[in-house]
Amino acid sequence: MDKKDFYYFRARFRRYVARFISPDPLIQKNIRLKADHTKRVCENIRLLARAETLGEKECCLAEVIALFHDLGRFEQFSKYKTFKDSDSEDHAALGVRVLKESGIISHLPRKEQHIIYKAIEYHNRMQIPAEEENEEVVFYSKLIRDADKLDILKLITEHYEGSGTSSNPALELYLPDSPACSEAIIRDILNNRMANISDVKNINDVNLLRLSWVFDLNFPETFVQLERQGYLEKIYATLPNTEGVRRVRTHLKAHLGAQKKERN
Repeated sequence: MDKKDFYYFRARFRRYVARFISPDPLIQKNIRLKADHTKRVCENIRLLARAETLGEKECCLAEVIALFHDLGRFEQFSKYKTFKDSDSEDHAALGVRVLKESGIISHLPRKEQHIIYKAIEYHNRMQIPAEEENEEVVFYSKLIRDADKLDILKLITEHYEGSGTSSNPALELYLPDSPACSEAIIRDILNNRMANISDVKNINDVNLLRLSWVFDLNFPETFVQLERQGYLEKIYATLPNTEGVRRVRTHLKAHLGAQKKERN
């Protein structure tokens, strides 16, 4: 695979997205949001791939995964008007189905097709089934998960700062803005676990869940970007000043400090 392949896939992606242009302002806003997100995730994954000193062929493969990782989001939002998989369908599985039915990548070697399909399938799982897959699938799955999370954190923090999109309930999964915080999510964070979306009941919870993503980041450059952009501090600012949140903040600070020391 080379850059020409990526440019071809990008043109096909744009034509596909154009099918979902809608007179409904909410749908159109969120179709554009996901198209822009995809562009930035492509940039993120190339940054991470280069930091891992991958060759150009491997960088292009990573970018194609990023290009198609949220392919299912466009049909999902147009049909259900939500990004919440539990209220619609698994957007990763939907994306793989759309990609396979289109035959867009069918000319690629079978090995590359397998990596692309599996990395997309696994990008939103709680865990990558590493014992079931080869090292390359696991590696590229980790790349897309990190690249995706970095941009979601950027999008969300800009949303709260008012420098990104205007009010958009889809970004907060239509959750209520109530004052409580899930004890289950706080407990997961304090035990170095990524929180489960089934424990999310309000906006505070979804932001705590995003903080828990630090336990699922994989590459040194991801942590560099996380610190450089100050995403965690911006999320802390959205949360109430409760004992539980303070414990989370202290714990994550210590955890990230230890991680940084190991990397250095």
